[in-house]
Amino acid sequence: MEEEPPLFCLGPASADAQTDSEVPPPSFITSPRSFEAREWKDVVLPCEIKNRGPYIVVWKKGRRVISARESIVARDTRYSLVDGYSLRIASVRPSDQSSYTCSLDTEPLTELTHRLDVLYGPVVTTAPSNGVLVLERGKEAQFECSATGNPTPTVFWRKQVGLLPSGEAQHAGSSYTISEVTRQMAGVYECVAQNGLGKPGVGTVSLQVQYPPEVEVEHSVVHSGQGYKAQLVCFVFADPQAEVRWLRDEGALQPSRHVPSEEVLGGTRHVLTIGPVQMADFGTYSCQASNPLGTATGRMALSGAPGRAHITSSPIGAAPDSYQLSWEVRSYSPVLEYKVAYGLGKNLTREDRSASWREVLVPPTGSEVVGDTLHRQQIPLTKLRPATTYELHVQARNRHGWSAVSDLFHFSTLARGEALESRSFSRAAGLKAPPGLSLLAASAALLFVIVALPTDEDNT
Repeated sequence: MEEEPPLFCLGPASADAQTDSEVPPPSFITSPRSFEAREWKDVVLPCEIKNRGPYIVVWKKGRRVISARESIVARDTRYSLVDGYSLRIASVRPSDQSSYTCSLDTEPLTELTHRLDVLYGPVVTTAPSNGVLVLERGKEAQFECSATGNPTPTVFWRKQVGLLPSGEAQHAGSSYTISEVTRQMAGVYECVAQNGLGKPGVGTVSLQVQYPPEVEVEHSVVHSGQGYKAQLVCFVFADPQAEVRWLRDEGALQPSRHVPSEEVLGGTRHVLTIGPVQMADFGTYSCQASNPLGTATGRMALSGAPGRAHITSSPIGAAPDSYQLSWEVRSYSPVLEYKVAYGLGKNLTREDRSASWREVLVPPTGSEVVGDTLHRQQIPLTKLRPATTYELHVQARNRHGWSAVSDLFHFSTLARGEALESRSFSRAAGLKAPPGLSLLAASAALLFVIVALPTDEDNT
């Protein structure tokens, strides 16, 4: 007969189970928090657990799993676990902004959720997206931009160089409108966003204004002489770029002596060089510019006549009844004569002024010539009224004709008994009496009669 196996007494039932039931459930020492981190900085999201037991610790970003137990399962190498189960994110980016949950696989789940906000500088996007706005003159220009950043940035528009067409240095808001564009408004416009973090964000839009050509001449009259070289200059503004031709009213250009510039300075300055100048070259020339939107012409004259005279004497005379007048004029041919017109102009009507003025024809005898083309002359004006203001202008004539009238010049005589040095304002301004006539010039003054205004004594 087989023996029955012995019976074992296991003692009180479920002793181990009783021990397990007495182990407190796991809990988080860390409390949920909101974290702020600047872009490219590191951040640690803490997860300290009490009584973890056999449960698995999992980190998730939203619904995406980052780690399980002690292993990082996400492909992003910036994640790591530190100090147990705290999650470290290196070089945070705006895309890292989210909710992060540390959980234990208890039933139900035990979870701890943190919020991460990433602070970053502004990023600007402009419209049109290619950064170029092409419009015809007179059309409306609409600039738009948007900006992201944390904190939310403030946005304004400005022009890269100069003021906005509205006259503002900057215009607040994400949009800016120009009702009718002109060529002067072309340029680079900037949308600027700033939120106090790092450098402001800047987006650019280049405004290109298309318009028919506009032509400006440097000088409407260019003075030269036979055997010299002359340059006619025009400035052409156009978009699309214009084709420029030089023409002359008196006949065709001669390529050997009429040479257009091959290189255009700044894309706008066009030069026609003429030389050596011949008699037949004097006349009117045209700078003609054309593009698909239109044609424009600038006209200028090549003249052999003298240039406009420039008065060089002091506006304050050195005597009560006379004045030493001096001037200079540029002429490429010998000056044949000068015409001086002067009189009382203050508070007079045009008719009275014309009746009271006198003209003097002055021969070039005694004139000084500097560098072959600069002619200097001086004459005395006599029998003038003391303490009186006069005005005058000068013209010069050579073989090609009269120059344009000089700018109006004012001068005043001294009062009787007054010395030039007594005028303190003259000394303060550094004014000097003009030099006296040379002997040759004084002799030349005898060759003509100066018709002067009557003096006070002549009226009595």
